[in-house]
Order: sequence, then structure tokens, then C-alpha cells
Amino acid sequence: MPHNIIYIQPRNDFIRHGSSLTAFVELAELHNYVLVETTMFNAFFVDEILYQTYLKEEVPDNTIESLHEITMGTHLYQLYDGTIKLSGCKKMLWHRLPIDEEDVQVLPPEKRDFPFAPTSSDFTHTVSNGGTVSSSSGVAAVTSIDPKVEELEKKMRELAVDMRPYCSTQSQNETKGEIDNQELKNKCAAELYEQLQTNGFAYIKGTGIAPYLCKDALQATNLFLNDADESVRRSCLTKDRARRGYSPMCTENFASLIGDDGPNDLVRKFRVGPVINKDQKKIEAEKEKGLDEEVTEIEKKLSCLLRPNVWPTKDVWDEDSVAYFRTSIEAFYKESCRVSRGVVHAMCDGLLQANNENTDNIDLLRSSIDALLKSLMMSNNNEETDQIISSRDTSDTSILTLLGYQKGSRHRQHGKQIRPLVAPHTDVGVVTLLLFDQGDSAKLQRIDREAENQWIDVALPRIQNECDPVFVINIGDCLSELSHGMLPSTIHRVIPKIIHGGGKKGKKKKNMTDLTTTAITPRNCLALFVGLEPTQMLTLPSSSPTIEGAERITYEEWRKRRIAQAAKVLREKSNEKEEIKA
Repeated sequence: MPHNIIYIQPRNDFIRHGSSLTAFVELAELHNYVLVETTMFNAFFVDEILYQTYLKEEVPDNTIESLHEITMGTHLYQLYDGTIKLSGCKKMLWHRLPIDEEDVQVLPPEKRDFPFAPTSSDFTHTVSNGGTVSSSSGVAAVTSIDPKVEELEKKMRELAVDMRPYCSTQSQNETKGEIDNQELKNKCAAELYEQLQTNGFAYIKGTGIAPYLCKDALQATNLFLNDADESVRRSCLTKDRARRGYSPMCTENFASLIGDDGPNDLVRKFRVGPVINKDQKKIEAEKEKGLDEEVTEIEKKLSCLLRPNVWPTKDVWDEDSVAYFRTSIEAFYKESCRVSRGVVHAMCDGLLQANNENTDNIDLLRSSIDALLKSLMMSNNNEETDQIISSRDTSDTSILTLLGYQKGSRHRQHGKQIRPLVAPHTDVGVVTLLLFDQGDSAKLQRIDREAENQWIDVALPRIQNECDPVFVINIGDCLSELSHGMLPSTIHRVIPKIIHGGGKKGKKKKNMTDLTTTAITPRNCLALFVGLEPTQMLTLPSSSPTIEGAERITYEEWRKRRIAQAAKVLREKSNEKEEIKA
């Protein structure tokens, strides 16, 4: 049952309806019990005094949405013509029978029509206004965009760094001579470095990724993370969700990346990695033969950063959706990897340009940069800078993460406190390439170092067929360390759109409808976390001012150490709290 519904079954031993979790929470609160944990079908409550004394720090957010994910819910909605649609679970859970959409229709097909649709005689076509359509009834057939929004989007597009000198392909209209122009590259690299050096965030355009490809990938993300049945998503669960497959809500905690103990991430995730990999091809071939033991042995030999991708199959999802989802995501992954190599190349050039006169650090910086370019199959030699390969056998570890945000309890304001959907954190890898739609259930924010570390919003313009898509990029911890902090890795977070209201304890049910009456649309995001080849040797400038004394470590070792350091900080904070209690 949905979290916003209070359903209490009749008091009758012969009725087997069950009651909603919200109803149980309200009943428990009347007797001074609070919710502390749930499973798919069970809820656990403890005395409030015990919770405040022993469990509050372990379970700081004990709201229903934080502790319980509805994995097998059935949703019903209606279209303008009266068609009833179903989404989510489309079967009777306990009777194991399918729910057919046609069986729940109120109107027969011949009577489904929008009763207020304008007739053709209502329209006046104004060719002089560029083909805009007006309606004599006073209802605009084409919704106009808020001029303020258009102006903001225009500014974002103007601010975005044009990456064509590094990311263009020969299939585009620019001539090869224009792409090769070193002056354009120098300008691009300098503009990118200027935006990144203060806050580690920048807007880019001119990537060569087609708008339709971006739209398809975002629509496929919404199809899988929001519209599909939970059983489809759970068919893609893996042992290591942090690197491949589906990760349900509240199962990960990005706050731990900076040694913090914030709330779990209230977002669904799905991850894919390199799609062209010899080991993965071998694994898929062995799986087709049913040789599970051989597959296990191959996987044991793989780097922990390299794992097989997992996709939904037609056994759990319809064939068209399976094909659309996989082809759209794989196509976007391939293109975003190509762009990421050009972006990293431009960053490296910008770093060298800005520090060319710093003779003390330039050799060490070049050594660090060469490792990046080597791992991404590029060279800093001018004659080879255009060798951007978009399809190859690769062992780099770039991961494309699909993220789906929906409305929940954290969208309700509780005093001045903002409970993030994803806690403040930094990204571990080299750089992150980010694209998201206009869903308003989530908002990305970053720390502004120039404004006393205030949080500021990070938005993107709409994706339009006639406009070059704009992306956000931000520096990861690895590149920040390799550049000795000249390109900073900036803390960022995702917060909900706040629904004001909610009331004090004991009055929640009066405002429970707030979540359903306020229109909030899901936000879908595509984040490419760029990683390097696991065995690539890195030179760390922070360890010594000279090449001879600098520490050399593989990317995989560096990454493990970075995560271990965050875990150590988290343990130390936990021990300090225990000592204070004692």
C-alpha cells in the first residue's frame, strides 16, 4: 500500500486485508513506540525511550520513506481520453494471477476521447508568427515557456565551454582543419580550466552527442527506474551493487565517501560499465553454455573494478522494453566515454598551460598528466591529440550510473532542517559527466567556495532537438590529487523540492495528503564516473615536490586507499560518540 494512505482493515477475524504501514506507525505512536526497521512485509517498532537512548544515532531518520521501499506496489492513472493505465506490479501478489489493463477499463475503446478537445475550426494558424497556433476558445494549443526560464537557459548555454576542438567527430559539419586548429584547443582548454579551478564544476557543450540520444537514454532510465515493475529491477541485483546492476533506495550512503554518517541515499540506481571487454565476452559465452563454475573462476581473476554488466531479460520484462533500455543506455555510455576522454584531455592541457612558467612543478605535473592520458588511450603529443577512440577493447573503469529520484517523506520541510536525498559528498574518480531531465523532485547543489561555502543550485537547460545539449562536469578526488588541488574536488549533494507543511507530531495524518496533492515529477539522471585502467601507475604530487620522491601507486590501489581513509574517519567519529556516551 502507498505510504500516503491510511488503511485499517475491519475488526473481523475472518477478514484478511492487512493494514497500511502508515496506519501501524500511527497506532504505534499512540503507545509511544517508533518505527526503526522494515523488511518487504514486516515492520519493527521499539519503545521511544529505548530509541532515543540507544538507536537514534544508528537510525537518525526513522520516517517511513527512509526505512521502507514499496517494491511491489501497483499504480493506476488515467489519460485524457479516459484510458486507465497500470504501472508497477501487474499481478495479484498472493494469488499469482496477472492483472490485465483491459479488465480495469471503465470506458470501452470506442468511447475513449477527450471531451474538451478543440475542433479543427477553433484554430487559427499564423504563419507570420513562425507557425504558432492560437485558439479562439482562449486555450493555447502550444504552451509558452516562461521568459525568465528561457533567459536563464540562454545564459547557461552561453556559459558552457564549447568542447568541439576536443570532442568533435568527422561526422559533424566542421572541417578537419578547424578541429585541428591549436588556437581553438588552447582557448577551449583555458576556458575549461578557468571554470574548474575555483569550484571544480563547469558547463560544457559541443560534445557531439545528439539530443535524441540524450532523450532516449533519459526516457529509458525513467522506464526502468520508475515505470517498470520492481521485479524487473530486482532481476538486476548483483553481489557488488556499487559497480554493476540495480541498487534499491536506502541501500547506499555517499556520505561515507567523506567520512560522514549522513542518511542513506533515497534514490534508485543502476550501473553499467565497459561494454567491450574480452573478459566480459568470455563470461557471457560461458553463461550461455551454462558453465557457472567457469564463470566464477573468470570473475575471481578480474579486478574488483571490472565486473560483468547485468541487464533485464524478456523473462521478466516485455521484449520491446528490454531492447529499448539496453540499446539506449549502451549507446549513451559509448558516446559519453568518448566525450569524457576529450574533456580530460582538455583539462590536462589547461593545467599545463596555466602552470607552464612554474618550473618547480611542471615536470611532476606532466608525469601525473601523462598517466591520465595513457590510461585513456591518448597522448599529450600534439601530433596525436586527435586520436580519440570511441570503440575499443578497454579495461578502463568508467561507470555510467542511472539515478531515479521520486517524492517521499524528505520532501516535507521539518523546521529549518533539509534532509538530503543524497548526502554531501565528493566523487572518488577522475571526473564526472552529468546529464539530467527537468523532473522537479530533486535538486543538485554544490558548495560555492567564493561565497563562504554556501550551497548553490546546479541546473541544466532543457534538451531540445534544435539545441546542442549542455552537460555538467565536476572534478573527482583522483584528478584533484593528481593536480595537487589546482583542480578541486567539490562537495555536492542532492536535496528534495520542499513541500511546506506537515505539522507537529501527532498531526501528521491531517497533512498526509500534501504529498499527493503537490505535483512533483520524478527526476532522472545519467552520471558517468570516469575511472582509469586498474593497473595504471599514478604519480602523486602531494607526496613529494619532485618526481624522484613522489609516490607511485596503481589506480586500483589508490581508490581502495581513498575509500579506506573515509571508512577510518567514519569509525573514529563513531568511537568518539561512544566515548561521549560512556
